[in-house]
Amino acid sequence: MQGINDDDTSSRRQGVGRPRVIKEKRRWKLPRLVKQNPRQTVAQLTAQYNADPSASVSEHTIQRTLLDMGLCSRRPTGVPLLTKLHHQLRLLLAREHRDWTMDEWKRVAWSDESRFLIHDVDGRVRVRRLPGEQLLPSCTESHTQTGGGGIMLRGTFSWVVLGPIAVVEHTMKAANYLNIVADQLHPYMAFVFPTGKGIFQHGNASCHKARIVLEWFEEHTDEFHLISCPPNSPYLNPMEHIWDVMERQLRA
Repeated sequence: MQGINDDDTSSRRQGVGRPRVIKEKRRWKLPRLVKQNPRQTVAQLTAQYNADPSASVSEHTIQRTLLDMGLCSRRPTGVPLLTKLHHQLRLLLAREHRDWTMDEWKRVAWSDESRFLIHDVDGRVRVRRLPGEQLLPSCTESHTQTGGGGIMLRGTFSWVVLGPIAVVEHTMKAANYLNIVADQLHPYMAFVFPTGKGIFQHGNASCHKARIVLEWFEEHTDEFHLISCPPNSPYLNPMEHIWDVMERQLRA
């Protein structure tokens, strides 16, 4: 039989199958159009591609070629909105600490707050069902009346050891933050850096900069020092990686 070789294994004959509408020599044009404006729709990309008099392809062909090249449509990645001042403060932080050694960075205790949704319902989950099956267990998603059933946590860690995790019962205000600092952060810094050479990464939220909080830190400058990250710069805080691991484990 044709298509079966001597080793009884199937093989595809050379040249069998429909040829590609977009030849290899012209496929390079699509990535270039996408890079010019990644937010273009398939219809817009098709119109631009067909602007060449020698080209005439359908939207379906463009869509299939984009997928074949790995140029899938994805949601934009959310990032903080940065102003000119934010950029300047980031640059200032980098210049101030560009000569720090690894041993100096090991003396920093990083901290941050993060909210976790216990029952996460974001509206993007879909099910396929027949009419009347909307209340079947396989077609429902449990959630709380307030929407998420979330919990706010504040954590600390350093190169030496993970620090305490505090549950924030209510909205984080200056008094709540000061209680966490005095009851949990202070003993942690004294244990990890007993010689007083520790450095605590301080946040920029309004509760972090309250007068009673700053006065408390001023009274304990002989026990540890402060370092501040610029506003709207969560990715400069490695504590975000720990939150990410916890979030993925929660969703697993």
